[in-house]
Amino acid sequence: MQFTEHNNSIKITVPVTLNALTAQDVNAQLQQAGYGRCFLIQDQLTNLLIEYQQIQQKIKDKLQAEGVPLTYRIADMRPAELKFDISEDKMSAAAIITSAWGGPPVSANMLVKAAQEAGVVFGFSKEHIIKLVTHASKADPGSKVKLVIARGRQVVQGVDSRFEALIPDMESRRNKPLLQSEEKADLRDFGVIPSIRATEPLMRRHPPTAGVDGMTVTGNVLPATPGQVVEWNLGEGSELSAEDTDLLLAARDGLPRVIENGATVDEVFTVKNVDLATGHIIFRGSVVINGDVAESMKVIAGGNVFVKGFVEGSLIEAGGDIRIGGAIIGHQIATVEKDTEYSTELKAQGDIECNIAQYARLSASGNIYVKKQIMHCAVSAAKVYAGPEDNPNGKVIGGYFYLDYGIHTGNLGAPSSSNIYIELNRLTDPIVEKQDVLRASIAAAKKDMLDIREQLEKLKKIEGNAQIELRRQELQGEFDEHKTVALALIEDVKALELQRKEKLEQALIVAHQQLFSAVEVHFDKDIIRSRREYGPSKILLVDGSVSIEPFY
Repeated sequence: MQFTEHNNSIKITVPVTLNALTAQDVNAQLQQAGYGRCFLIQDQLTNLLIEYQQIQQKIKDKLQAEGVPLTYRIADMRPAELKFDISEDKMSAAAIITSAWGGPPVSANMLVKAAQEAGVVFGFSKEHIIKLVTHASKADPGSKVKLVIARGRQVVQGVDSRFEALIPDMESRRNKPLLQSEEKADLRDFGVIPSIRATEPLMRRHPPTAGVDGMTVTGNVLPATPGQVVEWNLGEGSELSAEDTDLLLAARDGLPRVIENGATVDEVFTVKNVDLATGHIIFRGSVVINGDVAESMKVIAGGNVFVKGFVEGSLIEAGGDIRIGGAIIGHQIATVEKDTEYSTELKAQGDIECNIAQYARLSASGNIYVKKQIMHCAVSAAKVYAGPEDNPNGKVIGGYFYLDYGIHTGNLGAPSSSNIYIELNRLTDPIVEKQDVLRASIAAAKKDMLDIREQLEKLKKIEGNAQIELRRQELQGEFDEHKTVALALIEDVKALELQRKEKLEQALIVAHQQLFSAVEVHFDKDIIRSRREYGPSKILLVDGSVSIEPFY
């Protein structure tokens, strides 16, 4: 066999003899001649083999002599093919290379030039381009290789003004008592209560950022939305610096407290104990109690409340945080349920921190931090930490919990199978209520649509006149209006459902050491109850179902 190359075509010339000729023979000779990666023209090969056999038969019948040459265009040298796939949002572009059939491969420069001609002008990845052309040059002939070779730049939206507290202790210290030595800590000593003097800096406002414009791979600019200047919320006892309007100063001596977009300096009321001798404490600022709060006593403060000792009083309410150095102790009760009345109640707009809490109702807009143990309490909070936040090794025994996100503790439950009832619905219940209202409105709209449709059907049976047609048009308009409202309400329900699911997916119960039986957890309507003892465990939603899984 002989092969000749002309205009990217390969011709084969083979003399006909009595020796058999097969497709495998032709392929082997093509490979040996260096044309193995070329595109084999199957119908030409078939025609060659048929004609070869026909002439071979004539030779056998001695009608023709051996050595008659047959020439066919057996293969083509086809170059690599290149296409581009630009995403719908124009934020990425992929190149698709069909590997060459013996022809020239696509080079990196050829790819970039072709991409530019296809409209891709921004975000090229040199690494990906080289990787793609290298892989395509080695791939099987005719195979397709695809890789993203350019990515747009995402828009970075501007950030609104940011507020930075200049006194670290203005924010909750997450139940971290001061260490007296490397190994010992006084659980009742949370350090010096933060205080400030007039004219000292409270908070700085950082300017908004302009953001960074995005860019599509086709070169279109995606403008960023600049951040907005957020105005100060000047709380009592604070004022802006005369030299710097982005600096907030204390206007009086007192206890600094962070509020939204600003700070306040609370006046401080200090007392040794709260008992029959002092009476109830009601103060618009912050209250510092260096001792205990006796049974049946009340402390109501507009700011933070600090108690260095124990709390047995009937109520402590704070517009900020409540921090108890000792224990919160209420009267023992037989069973703990959602509506159980307690002798001791704490309410905080911020966090609640204590060493031990038992037989009390604790309500916080923020988190609840218990150093050692919380037992048979009714709790409403974002999260509950039993033990230090970075190493929750405390105990949660019995009680009712109505939470946003979950519990982090060492032990959850007790060997005595004390019932714990946990509802992770504090964020989702308002969403469900909104959905119920919207569904009722949808039902009402559908009923109105049904009534209108019945009227339209009756009008169809009446011989038409101008008044009937006018009434029909009016009813059709009303029907379309109700339908538009109903569809909009349905979309609102769907959007709320996504929010509800997102909130539930963030909920998590973690027992870092042991999870006991009789712990019932509600993720909205999904319920799970532990019926045996587990090691380190977590309770969460997995693929939409509540599950108890090992925690590592």
